[in-house]
Amino acid sequence: MLLAKASGCRVFDADNVALLDLAGGGGGNLLGYANQYVLDAVRRAAGLGLASGFHLTAEIELAEELGENLPSLAPWVLTASETEAWELALRWCRRDTGRQRVVVFDGNRRGALEAFHVVATGPLGISQALVAGTPAELGRFVRVVPWGDVDAFATVMAEVGVDTAAVVLDPLALQYGVIPPSGEFLQAVAEGAAAAGARLVLDETVTGLRLARGGAAEVFGLVPDVCVYGGALGGGVSPIGAVAWRQSLGAMPPDDLPPSPPPLAVVAALATLSVLRNDAVHQRLEERGAQLANGIEALAERFSRPLRCNRVGSIFALAFARQRVTDGGSFARVDHDSYNRFVRYVRESGVLLPARSPYPCFLSHAHGVKDIEQALAAIEGALKRMQKEDEA
Repeated sequence: MLLAKASGCRVFDADNVALLDLAGGGGGNLLGYANQYVLDAVRRAAGLGLASGFHLTAEIELAEELGENLPSLAPWVLTASETEAWELALRWCRRDTGRQRVVVFDGNRRGALEAFHVVATGPLGISQALVAGTPAELGRFVRVVPWGDVDAFATVMAEVGVDTAAVVLDPLALQYGVIPPSGEFLQAVAEGAAAAGARLVLDETVTGLRLARGGAAEVFGLVPDVCVYGGALGGGVSPIGAVAWRQSLGAMPPDDLPPSPPPLAVVAALATLSVLRNDAVHQRLEERGAQLANGIEALAERFSRPLRCNRVGSIFALAFARQRVTDGGSFARVDHDSYNRFVRYVRESGVLLPARSPYPCFLSHAHGVKDIEQALAAIEGALKRMQKEDEA
């Protein structure tokens, strides 16, 4: 879909038709489109005439601000994209451990990094490249573990732990929509990585700042060795990435640092953090998320539809399935055809959902009670229409 503009929690298509947005720009739109604080900061930065390729004094300010928000992490390295942040983080893990292998989970968000575009195949943990053009030997260096399977993780680490540099964890298994993780699984991953001498790398590119100021690490009580940030950090204005290390490691950033982020991204990030100092932001996100999820579940029950809503904070995913999506097996049983009908009917009522199911949806600080009511009315209309069609 081509967009002409966006404001608050709405986007406008090429015909200037407004749509209530639940897609959230992939998670980056945390405060709402065209947030006034962020816009004012960007305008001031644009007036300074600064070009990319130079380091800004604002980068130091941003690193200090991030350190205040997340005191357990230091130092911080800012990058121009999430991809560069990932490359830096994995290189550091390999140099630090003297090992080459990376262990990931099949539910991990793939992003743009080649190392994550692998799929499990054959014996437990064995992977192969998913995308044509990716080096075949990538499968030898990346092992894939089924999401949520403690025994499978222990088996793979017993086999390759001695050669593993990093265990990468996406805490919500965003490849499968949204899966609230169990404490047992998270503890097993953290302890297994530490026992093998591998570094635990937490993917906060979506959850960072969005779930809480301390991200998923705060919400789930995790103490990762390395965190990778992006998404909401840029305020939805410009791509930006960041890598942070557990302070107790005493890690030093390597010399081969990627280029710094563009000036507009840095000032947008500073403005975003200034807004997030207010605890009411995350409280509001949690309340609106609960309002929407509870309403969807009630409508699904009313119309006897197997519409499931998995939610953590302001991140949720919808799936037509008899059972909730909890792993790769339940993900494979999702009814995509029903979702395609559903999302089309919802959009005709002025609400935008992701085109693929189950795919993460996002609320922003700009979504109010009335907006949630509008979304629920559109969902009710879609389910009613599907019921009439199926009965005809």
